[in-house]
Amino acid sequence: MSAKRSTTPSPAPAASDASAHPSIAQVLANTSLLVTCGPGGVGKTTTAAALAIAAARMGRRVVVVTVDPARRLADALGLDLAAHSFEPHEVQHATEGNGSLWALMLDAETTFDRMITDRASDPARAAAVLANPVYRSIAGSLGGAQEYMAIERLHQLHTSGLYDLVVIDTPPSRHAIDLLEAPDRLMSFLGHPIYRLLTMPTRSVAKVTNAGSSAFLWMVRKLAGPKIVEDTIEFFRSLAGMEEGLRTRAGEVSVILRSEQTSFMLVSSPRAEAIAESTHLVNALRDGGFHLGGVIVNLVHPLPPPAEAFFDLAPGPLADHVAYHADLFALATSERQEMAELMALAEGAAEAELPLLEGDVHDVAGLVALAARLISD
Repeated sequence: MSAKRSTTPSPAPAASDASAHPSIAQVLANTSLLVTCGPGGVGKTTTAAALAIAAARMGRRVVVVTVDPARRLADALGLDLAAHSFEPHEVQHATEGNGSLWALMLDAETTFDRMITDRASDPARAAAVLANPVYRSIAGSLGGAQEYMAIERLHQLHTSGLYDLVVIDTPPSRHAIDLLEAPDRLMSFLGHPIYRLLTMPTRSVAKVTNAGSSAFLWMVRKLAGPKIVEDTIEFFRSLAGMEEGLRTRAGEVSVILRSEQTSFMLVSSPRAEAIAESTHLVNALRDGGFHLGGVIVNLVHPLPPPAEAFFDLAPGPLADHVAYHADLFALATSERQEMAELMALAEGAAEAELPLLEGDVHDVAGLVALAARLISD
């Protein structure tokens, strides 16, 4: 099985001229930040790891950040699913020559804690935020928190100077869009009137809340109880003074994500629903000003010879096999028609397809083999 673009004649619509496309290897060589994205269930995390290994074997210093790897893939990368490690660790036996590969599983809560500690004006303020019940309840579960923490960690690794390439594996596409919008949403939140109200000096907040002049806070107090309101106000007041740093960081990340050194690698499958979701994501990337560097279609059935070649065998003892072959040919042809539409939409991006394998890739040797397929064209 090969990850090269198929050279087998296909009745599917012809994609754009391959000579106009960069290769996956060229994208890996000319990118400092690679964001893999796509629908769920298409092997995106495995492909992200293989891309990272491919770049490392090209001589680059690479770190791959993954969000939710399967246990066997985590084991292959040396990731402890039960640990809360903030620093990447080196993956053994994955590279050759001068390249190196490091891996990190994102822990949103630990990253959130570290961000508060780094941004606070003094240790006492950091301790106040970290001990606040509202903060503790949202640090690992707040809608968008994991996406923003992925962005925060991405920025730290990207600007550290330790790596030539940072590869980040995003959640499924509906959450990947949340990740891309996280910096802009944070800047919008920090400028919201309610946030400004809740970060007023103590006397002003007391005046607003004790007088009951805020219908919003009165309603929250009525529904959730006064303790929740007090903890919430204290939480936001503790953030006062950090917002400028948060706003600056969010702005920097927004610029990085749209820079020429950043590429998005879409990983999909030929299933109709995955193609539809991927099409939506391609449009969202383009609308947001992000650069689509490549499209990898995974789990592709091989295209067998045309079924007509075996029709003379149909009446005989091989009739069931001929019928199965015809079904496989129809499926593979349909997949290529779906793929051609996606590739046409992603014109100018690198293209690759990976075959449907008999089993999951779950060790370094399998990832190395997959990496070789990705950059062999």
